[in-house]
Amino acid sequence: MSDVFYALAHLDEPYTKGAVVKALEKSTLKWSTNEDVTEENTEADLDSPQISLQWLEYEQINWMHLARNTSTSMANAYCIRKGLIRKSQLAYNITKYLSKYPQSILQQAIPETWQFELDHEDYFEEAMNEVFEVERDLIQNEQMGEDEKKHVFIIKPSMANKAAGIVVFDSMQQLRAIFTKEQDSDSEDDNGSEGDNGSDSEDEEDLMQVREWVIQRYIHNPLLIQQRKFHVRAYVLAVSNIKVYLYHDMLALFAHKEYDLNHLSDTLSHLTNTCLQTEEADFNEETSVRLFWELEKMGVEKKDLDKAFKNMQLILADVFDACVSEMTTFQALPNAFELFGIDFLIDEEMNVYFLEANAFPDFKQTGSQLQHIIQELFNATVKTAIEPFFGESSSESSERSNKLIRIYEKELLSL
Repeated sequence: MSDVFYALAHLDEPYTKGAVVKALEKSTLKWSTNEDVTEENTEADLDSPQISLQWLEYEQINWMHLARNTSTSMANAYCIRKGLIRKSQLAYNITKYLSKYPQSILQQAIPETWQFELDHEDYFEEAMNEVFEVERDLIQNEQMGEDEKKHVFIIKPSMANKAAGIVVFDSMQQLRAIFTKEQDSDSEDDNGSEGDNGSDSEDEEDLMQVREWVIQRYIHNPLLIQQRKFHVRAYVLAVSNIKVYLYHDMLALFAHKEYDLNHLSDTLSHLTNTCLQTEEADFNEETSVRLFWELEKMGVEKKDLDKAFKNMQLILADVFDACVSEMTTFQALPNAFELFGIDFLIDEEMNVYFLEANAFPDFKQTGSQLQHIIQELFNATVKTAIEPFFGESSSESSERSNKLIRIYEKELLSL
């Protein structure tokens, strides 16, 4: 095609931005890409020249331009999708979905979950009354001997990333300490104390404002490889309103230390986020970030990997079905697409659990060794989401060659 299409392309992380620009350069469409994107030029009139594509940070997207040009302009995010990416809202949507479809695979694939709201430590007891099963099990733990198997839970902020605020616990004291620490931090700030510089202190400051959490029963028997826990990071592409694809090349992200249920406070043993490990002196990217399909070389049978992959597809189909039916918290725009990072956990019996969905995932955690996986993902995104929107033909065979597997499709009403 001889037409030139104009794009604004900017993401704060150079690792990701570079992949976007290269993917557009490889497109069969001819793109003139402006990478010098500021708040001023995204808020300006985007009609001269006509901006056909905004591939930007969420806060930079000009939603008014997108709404005015539904057939000629596209963006890389849905405006409303908190029903998927906000943990407490997703828990609510799934609970509602399971009440309608009790035979759904989500009945087994979602760890037992409670929404937990706490405005202030003074209301801790009242908040615990709302999650009485957790309270009951923690009280039961207090009556157990040291060698007895205890109930273990994990708490997560409803809206946070990079493992901020996540704590594994098995006692009421440990749970209360999370909020006591926050209130103490508030007091120190009020008295003019200075925290550490850098992103860690910023994350802690953000957590001080968190009032909405989820508590889940901890999956205590994860599949271990070389005695280390791992989770699967899958990339999912949602297109228009709506087709959903799962990218075949997934990651296995390993904890830094060997798994140990006797030391729940050791985040390097229990949390598998790569960002927690990069400052460790003995961090090794090659052993922490692997390809899911290469687990066969590490002792997992191919048939078990295939079965887990199939179950992930079934789980994702029902997760999206649960979300798209709630239009107040998820609205799939016809002229938008979005890449989500989905986290799964596999236990020692090869059961697959859905953990969470992340918007604007941290692609950099893939590392330099596997960077080609991310480049191929962005190339496939252009082929599957962008080119067909602007008239380039696409087929199921080309989707398969892009390693994108369509796992869900539904015709939604446009608002």
